[in-house]
Amino acid sequence: MVKIRTALILFLFYKVLFCADIEFKASINSDRIGIDDVLIYQVTFKGIDNPIQPDISYISDFRVIQTSKSSEYRFINGRSSFYTNFEFFLQPLKIGQLKLPSASYKYKGKEYKTGSFVIEVVKGSTKPYTPPKKKSRSIFDFDGDSFSSPFDHDRNQRKQKIDIKLQSFVSKNNVVVGEQIICKVMLYTQNRIASINMLSNQSFPGFWQEWYPVPRSIDGKVKQINGKVYQVYEIRKAALFPTKSGELYIPALKFELSLSDDSFSFFSSSKRVFRFSTAVKINVSDLPENAKNLPVGKFTFNVSSDKDEIDINDILTLKLEIRGKGNIKILDIPEVKSNNYFKVYPSKITRNYDYVEDKLTGTIYAEIPISFKKKGVISFPVLEFKYYEPLKGEVITKESHPIIVRVIGKREMQEGILTLPRSEIVKKGEDIDFIKKGKIYNQVGYYYNSAFFKIFLIIPFVLNILFIIKKFVFDNIISKNKILNKKKLINKTIKRLNKVNSYEDVHIILEDYLKEKSGFGLSEINVENIKELFRKFKINDYDTEVFIRMKSESESSKFSPQKKSAVELRRNLKLLIEVLKRVDTKVK
Repeated sequence: MVKIRTALILFLFYKVLFCADIEFKASINSDRIGIDDVLIYQVTFKGIDNPIQPDISYISDFRVIQTSKSSEYRFINGRSSFYTNFEFFLQPLKIGQLKLPSASYKYKGKEYKTGSFVIEVVKGSTKPYTPPKKKSRSIFDFDGDSFSSPFDHDRNQRKQKIDIKLQSFVSKNNVVVGEQIICKVMLYTQNRIASINMLSNQSFPGFWQEWYPVPRSIDGKVKQINGKVYQVYEIRKAALFPTKSGELYIPALKFELSLSDDSFSFFSSSKRVFRFSTAVKINVSDLPENAKNLPVGKFTFNVSSDKDEIDINDILTLKLEIRGKGNIKILDIPEVKSNNYFKVYPSKITRNYDYVEDKLTGTIYAEIPISFKKKGVISFPVLEFKYYEPLKGEVITKESHPIIVRVIGKREMQEGILTLPRSEIVKKGEDIDFIKKGKIYNQVGYYYNSAFFKIFLIIPFVLNILFIIKKFVFDNIISKNKILNKKKLINKTIKRLNKVNSYEDVHIILEDYLKEKSGFGLSEINVENIKELFRKFKINDYDTEVFIRMKSESESSKFSPQKKSAVELRRNLKLLIEVLKRVDTKVK
């Protein structure tokens, strides 16, 4: 009995000692970082066997760009302890005091929690620029706001200092409600840009916005500012229409820029930085009382008819066109009302935008069907279109030209359904005599007795059978086969690459391939994540570097004035396809 009590006491003492030795804590590398920096958030386990990675998806102010796991033994006062560390590399999403909530972990029915942190995020980077020291370099060597290629011929060459600025410009700062403003985001850089990604929401409070299409390639201009020479690019443009009066703001927009070095070595390094454009204040005034609810801008107005003379049984089409500078999408056309002479049917309306350099113009086309109730010379009432022109500060009224149509012919009456009284059906001799004297035609040659008609009846039956086979056999079994889908994806990608005529299209094809193959979102496709994915599936370094290099060169080619020749393009595509085939066999 004594032995049992002793064993029980020792067991309880062991349990208390074991539980007391469990630790779950978190740490950060800095409580003040720049928006371009990365925060290292480390979660450490002690005394827990093989812990799983904590879930930090609840963190909203940071984006996880990379994770890592490590284990170690520590010897303190002659005792060894086993630690497991999880490191999360976090990119801040905004400036200000950001909170990093505590993490929790359940182990053997007990919940453990870490402390929380408050991180101050400022503009730019908190890492000062220092000249590089001589050291062995890896394939991609980054250091703060500077970077260089690991294969530079000049070993003493300094890393390139990053000098990039974003500036927002507007066509007008003082406008009225509904007046068009052209907003441009300009990039000033002394570095070579590989790609640009806008991270901010494109919807601005208080504005109706129409974004210009992003061009496939951008031509830069050289501009000298404060003794420095910059390449200047217009990277985003939008037409904005304020919807309310007062002081409105076009917010600072966040962009992710991927840079590549200026060397043309086989392996080119890259670096991601983040920049904000400047915010712009817009003063918006109310419209004059007589211009309330009117379109704002400058327009032309025209109404025409497709015919001068028409049969009373036909349909006339009135064509209405409004063209000019303004918000075409919310503009209403003048109404044509029915009267005793004609009837108006619902209009077919189309709206088109023309993205001109310094303004957004558009056109509304309306086709108005009209039928006539009477014949003769009929005139349509003059239509009015009113709008407010800010440049003149007055309401402009446009009137249509008089339209006169001559309606001719006789209205065709609809055929009535005639029925005979029951007493008229039986007339002595008349019906029988008609049948007896009438000619009976041979019905053998009618279409319903022909082979064509029989085939016509069989076709729907065959189509139904094919549909059932496709839906229940192909869609549910064959199309979900992983091997076939994998083969289909690589064949589709290679087919697209073989059709490429411009090097700028290559990175789009590779991004589509990675999205379908790995499940990455577009914002997750970057150099670090590609390298991590390829390491996971043991892709060799050569194939990894060729894949990343060609994707980066494709992204930056639209900014480069020198384009690859057709021979160089075919040679690079042939190499890329060979690499892609090897990659596809390993990436599951």
